[in-house]
Amino acid sequence: MTREYWSRDKLIVAFNLYCKTPFGKIHIRNPEIKSLANILGRSPSAVSWKLANFARLDPALQKRFISGAKHGGKGDIEVWEEFNSDWERLGFESEKLLIIRVRLEITGS
Repeated sequence: MTREYWSRDKLIVAFNLYCKTPFGKIHIRNPEIKSLANILGRSPSAVSWKLANFARLDPALQKRFISGAKHGGKGDIEVWEEFNSDWERLGFESEKLLIIRVRLEITGS
């Protein structure tokens, strides 16, 4: 099986969902995770793992002794550092990326 790496755009969209999802709702049956997985061409498992990768960086969870996933990528850290203190920009960028992605699926171009 070929490993597909997470692009910066997909990480931004996933981080936006992470910021909106309580830790206890990060699982493959979550409808928002299923929906994003479908849009990104990923499995719900891959998206929920990516959100758990972001959880490992979350100081609010660390204070509660919740560690999230043990491993993650450099891109996770870069997106966290870029957007964690600027949620307005995160919301704008991620929604723009989602609109572009959905339009591409609809038009096929």
